[in-house]
Amino acid sequence: MIDEIIQKFRSFRSKWQEFLKKHHEWYMDHARQRKLIIFGVLVTSMIGLLIGIRFVPSKSRFQDTPIRTGLSFGKNNNATISMDSRKYNANQKFMVIKFTVKSDGSHPIDPKYVSFKAVTLEGQDTKYQVLPLANSQYILLLSNLSKGYKAIQIKAINHQPSVDNSTMDTEAALDVTDSSSSSSSESTKNDPVTKDGVNFVINEDNKFIDNKLVKLSQKDYAVQSLTQSIKILNKRIDKQYANIESFQKQIVADKNAIQAAEKDRQYQVDQSDTDNQIASAKADIKFQESSIKQSRKLINTLNAQIDLYHKQIMDVESGKYKFKKPVSADSLR
Repeated sequence: MIDEIIQKFRSFRSKWQEFLKKHHEWYMDHARQRKLIIFGVLVTSMIGLLIGIRFVPSKSRFQDTPIRTGLSFGKNNNATISMDSRKYNANQKFMVIKFTVKSDGSHPIDPKYVSFKAVTLEGQDTKYQVLPLANSQYILLLSNLSKGYKAIQIKAINHQPSVDNSTMDTEAALDVTDSSSSSSSESTKNDPVTKDGVNFVINEDNKFIDNKLVKLSQKDYAVQSLTQSIKILNKRIDKQYANIESFQKQIVADKNAIQAAEKDRQYQVDQSDTDNQIASAKADIKFQESSIKQSRKLINTLNAQIDLYHKQIMDVESGKYKFKKPVSADSLR
């Protein structure tokens, strides 16, 4: 019995030693292949890391400025400025950034007092143009902007002199911007607002890359904006006509109510409630008539502005309207 156990143990040990010997021989014979495999993995990892660094934008130390957020842009005129959009065509190396300036309505910001300065974090031979458009909108067009710029800082400056806001209080009848696309907010200590302007920061990001983006001429951008403004004003005119129709229907209803009240009045001893009802209806008629006058006045104003926009389009297309020349962007320090 003991001999059998010893024999089996010796047989197992012999087989195990033979297995280890074969494994050792394979390990030694394939040492070069293993080294090549390990080296290949390391080289591939390094290449992948370099590609990632090259093509994945790195964030700068500057914080992105939120889109469609109004920032204080003026001293005593309650003006705000917002960056509405930014798109970058990486293949053709240009970026289009849209801004909107809003005032309190009584003191619009004259475009000649608004200026922009653009700088890149990584020094590039980038050019930029400021295109003042209709409805207080501006386009900043950056050309020759290669990948790897990391960040762009744009400073918007309002040079318009301060005015006394207490002298006027009217509706911003010609505000043709879409209220849903821009939201104003009070300036806080965290806002990038300085004494002489507002700093906007755009960090390099693949999210707003659009390689189908078409680079338009100054004329095309201006005409595009003016045409959009005309469409918005036409919608406002249609709304005012709809309001007038509603006002007129209410006047008819008030007149019918007065006739019915006067008819029933002869059968009433206490006529005070009926008199109040008639007086209220007559007052409402005056209010509706006043509203109709205001709507018609606004329609005339909007139509006059549309005519001016059409004239401006003609001036742009004929070359009578002059644009600012391109300015070189400096390196952001």
